[in-house]
Amino acid sequence: MRTLRRGDRGREVVDLQTRLQALGLDLGNRGIDGVFGPTTLVAVRAFQQGVGVLADGLVGEVTWREIVEAGYRPGDRLLYIRQPPFRGADVAELQKMLNDLGFDPGSVNGLFDARTARAIRDFQKNAGLVADALIDAATFKILHTYAGQTLGTHQFPDKSGGYFPEDLFSGTIVVDAAHGGRDGGYVTGTGVSEADLNLAVAHELAQILPAREVLLTRSDDEEVSSADRAFLANSSGAKMIISVHHAAHHTPSACGTASFYFERLGYQSHRGRMAAVYVQKGVSQTLGTCDIGEFGRSYDILRETNIPAVVIEPLFLTNPRELDLASDPYYPATVAEAVAGALEFYAGRDAAFIAV
Repeated sequence: MRTLRRGDRGREVVDLQTRLQALGLDLGNRGIDGVFGPTTLVAVRAFQQGVGVLADGLVGEVTWREIVEAGYRPGDRLLYIRQPPFRGADVAELQKMLNDLGFDPGSVNGLFDARTARAIRDFQKNAGLVADALIDAATFKILHTYAGQTLGTHQFPDKSGGYFPEDLFSGTIVVDAAHGGRDGGYVTGTGVSEADLNLAVAHELAQILPAREVLLTRSDDEEVSSADRAFLANSSGAKMIISVHHAAHHTPSACGTASFYFERLGYQSHRGRMAAVYVQKGVSQTLGTCDIGEFGRSYDILRETNIPAVVIEPLFLTNPRELDLASDPYYPATVAEAVAGALEFYAGRDAAFIAV
């Protein structure tokens, strides 16, 4: 689909406004008029902020998919295991209720995956139902009845405080170099490609991480879809995924280091968040950049993977001083060492490292 933005008109905008209004977002006095004006822009941004995607007011593939998914209500359709998996607000509500009842569906990410299917089968067995992992309106009604008697926490408490109870490095860690191939990400005026820089950092990180095995989602300048990156991480049995990005902004003064973990509709990854705290501290201190912080988001690589995931943006390629840092030939190794060192502190539960 084409990206919709302020000033656009037509049937596509009518469809967008109809969906936004159905989700309870205010379109002002003019309502559904087929014009992407100021009130529609505010509604789009409010929706984007609510689901944890970039609140830029543009309705591209990711935002449109989120809007469509948000429109599904429990019982509207039959849910079952398929590939690609069902996605939507109805699946997220199912996962929340399973959590409330003590049946662990994994992340409340709105994806009807194998772990969610296992949890619903366990519920069906305990409720005396056919354990077929088929969810229709009747099953939702039974779930509502049982879940309504719980405290409604919607997330299992983490007994390990956001750390791994076992050795993080005893298994596999996936390193993801964002972009690649035709998707170069941001490209500077001097020809520095974000995709190439991400890959350089990823290669360095793969060499020094003390894990039993390190897998790269791409090892060359190739285009790999978000679904394929997530499939590699999920099917490898890995313990964690680190995704390397670099930031860009139309304002050259924008600067600093930021990290992201999975958070969506009240659910957050305990381990992803804690790992992001360590990685954020390690990279910002090493580079001497502004520590912007760590934030919960629903980016594809965070949402689609069923293991703890961290996205790191070490600096802004649009900031002249930080571009100078990134242009240093030792920069990829420096960032990789900072990430690896921070993960070692995280694996060792060294609280003093993040208390500084």
